[in-house]
Amino acid sequence: MAETLGSVKDIAVTQHSSGALSERQPRIIDQVDAAIDRGEVLRYLGYPIGVSPNAQLQSILDRWIEEAYRLATPRAIYVVLPVVEKDRRRLWLQTSGGVVEFHGAIGEFLGASRSVAAFIATAGPGVVRLAGELTSLRDDLAAMVVNAVGAERAEAAEAAVIDQLREQAEPVGFAPTLPYSPGYCGMELTEQTKLFSLFDRENIGVTLTPECLMRPLKSVSGLIGLGPAEEIEEFGSPCDRCELRNCAMRR
Repeated sequence: MAETLGSVKDIAVTQHSSGALSERQPRIIDQVDAAIDRGEVLRYLGYPIGVSPNAQLQSILDRWIEEAYRLATPRAIYVVLPVVEKDRRRLWLQTSGGVVEFHGAIGEFLGASRSVAAFIATAGPGVVRLAGELTSLRDDLAAMVVNAVGAERAEAAEAAVIDQLREQAEPVGFAPTLPYSPGYCGMELTEQTKLFSLFDRENIGVTLTPECLMRPLKSVSGLIGLGPAEEIEEFGSPCDRCELRNCAMRR
């Protein structure tokens, strides 16, 4: 049975009244200052936690991590919208142009949410371009390292969104959920079209192909729930309820 939230405490509206967040207007994060997480880069390269490359390989990694980091331009855009209604498989968000309906394992990921932030984050085109050039030169190892840095930088941009949401949510007793992205855990990749429609007037250089893939490739998108901190904590991680015990994305 769907839960209707007629008098929702919308974080976007609450923060708008204090001047901290424009009501239902997209926000752009133009600069991500987080240092590169080399452990994450190694994870994307397939290294188990605690395992380090040998000295010869490390010098190659150092070179291309530094070069990819220099070229990366991580950015993000997000918008906070009130939840109109939700159930286990559907979510309705109120936008300035009407109601947008998302499908997926909504109850497992966003069940405690009162508002939802839709976001797009990217590492920028530079790392993708460099990886392509290295692949054309058949330097597959260097290309793999650059692609891993691109994934880490996109993740850093996503983390910047979560950090901003947390800062805005805490004063009103709210907290963010884990991100829930199209193409993962029961949400079809085609839901990307709805998510991108929320940013039709503003973007950060990320486009969607007819196959619903993002360009530049090293980009991520998704939904982050916002709800009362106690309820979010009680709700826990959706990964705890997922049957895919060996999932590489488990948190």
